[in-house]
Amino acid sequence: MGLIRKSMSLTTGGIVNYRSKDERVAKYTKQTRNAARAQVAQNAMMLENQRKQIDAADHSNVREEVRDMRATAPAPAAAPPAGFYNDPKDPLVLRWFDGTQWTSMTKPLD
Repeated sequence: MGLIRKSMSLTTGGIVNYRSKDERVAKYTKQTRNAARAQVAQNAMMLENQRKQIDAADHSNVREEVRDMRATAPAPAAAPPAGFYNDPKDPLVLRWFDGTQWTSMTKPLD
């Protein structure tokens, strides 16, 4: 703000605003930006507090339910042992299963 405008503003007790439109826009923009930053910081603090409360909550009932579910869950089916089995794509050949996956090794059906 210029020296003349500043002195005139002081002599009127601040009643008359001698700021230009660009100065007022810059001031309000800065105030809005600072308010938005404060709101973001406040939201981050609130989320962190909620996370801490959730971490501190007693989840023993959930742990017991998971333990019960594991106890009653059926055991996974065992894979067949390695060997030659009927090829699902070609009924005239046998394909080697190595215990985990089908291989490219085949032999004719006897």
